[in-house]
Amino acid sequence: MPGRIYLLNDNSSLIPMEEAAYDSEGLLQGLLAEHPDLLAGDQINAEKPRRWMLVTREMAVPGEEQGSPRWLLDHLFLDWMLRELRGDVLSKA
Repeated sequence: MPGRIYLLNDNSSLIPMEEAAYDSEGLLQGLLAEHPDLLAGDQINAEKPRRWMLVTREMAVPGEEQGSPRWLLDHLFLDWMLRELRGDVLSKA
């Protein structure tokens, strides 16, 4: 049984949060770009959690060195040690 998540409002009432699908890939991509802390850096290293910085969105990636673009990367993040995280958001549609 999955755990529940609650939101505590200003009246000290708990509001249960219900799981729902995102309306679009663009919405989720925007949330990740604006809030990179959504990425689980603490699950990689609990003692020194990775903190991600967005470098760019919608980056063309060549298939070979100096080649023409072959893929499109949704997000490129770096942590404080310049380790990269490449992200692609896909919908189930």
